[in-house]
Amino acid sequence: MSTALQSEDREQRLSRARAALGAAERSAARWGGRIDRTALRGTSLERPRAGNPSADGNPGGEISADDGLGARLPVPGPLTSLFPRGSLRAGSSVAAAGAATTSLLLSLAVAATGEDSWCAIAGMPDLGLRSAMDAGLDPLRLALAPAGGEQRPQVLSALADGVGVLVLGPELDLAPALWRSLLGRARTADTLILAATPPGRADLTLRATTTGWSGLGRGSGRLRRRRLAVTSEGRGIAGHRSTEVLLPEVAGMLAPAPAAALTPTYRTVPALVGVESAAPRESMRLLAPVRRAG
Repeated sequence: MSTALQSEDREQRLSRARAALGAAERSAARWGGRIDRTALRGTSLERPRAGNPSADGNPGGEISADDGLGARLPVPGPLTSLFPRGSLRAGSSVAAAGAATTSLLLSLAVAATGEDSWCAIAGMPDLGLRSAMDAGLDPLRLALAPAGGEQRPQVLSALADGVGVLVLGPELDLAPALWRSLLGRARTADTLILAATPPGRADLTLRATTTGWSGLGRGSGRLRRRRLAVTSEGRGIAGHRSTEVLLPEVAGMLAPAPAAALTPTYRTVPALVGVESAAPRESMRLLAPVRRAG
């Protein structure tokens, strides 16, 4: 067997071992346990592939092994540059604000859930099962929880203890004390919390603004895509990071925005006195009056 084939086989075995160990960690965390992976922090696990380093801020890099601070969870490819080491730490929290918060939260949940974790969504009464499936979530490992009423703290606490990813929508109106309690439970159970405009601070905060729309023609068509400028700030980030994405893609996921700008959209603005309009208007043609018959 050649050296290249041996190296590829070794990488595949390491990848399978990491996946199995991650699944065991999440399973043990559900029962209050934790697996110590510090003994596995060898150079063979941390060495990135040639030509594809996993350095911080390099999108598309391979997610490195556990550094003793917790397991790492993947993020959507177009958003990789926004996160330290291009991934999320299990047990951390992410807040989303601005435009398209639901789409951003669902995209992060799909990537972090993977193939073996459960995801629970609370505080999004308008989100249907079909929309969650279109975003990429597995309905067999998805819980849409009504978290209203007096039992809200008990319901959310049980979800934080029992699932891998917990999505909190803007309709919850959480109290700051409950938010801090959920963060503590999430750190203990290695549950990733994704929240829309939470009442307190999160480990990372994403803010999105719409910079353009596409799909409309001259008097026809429908809005099909929009371009989002997304910035991130928080723990592990010096200052802030930014990127641009397109939403939605065919499967309901985010797509990287091309370098070329979208076709500009125009809106009517009041004309200024003494300033010629930038876009010439067509001359208005009056219709000849028609005499009524009889």
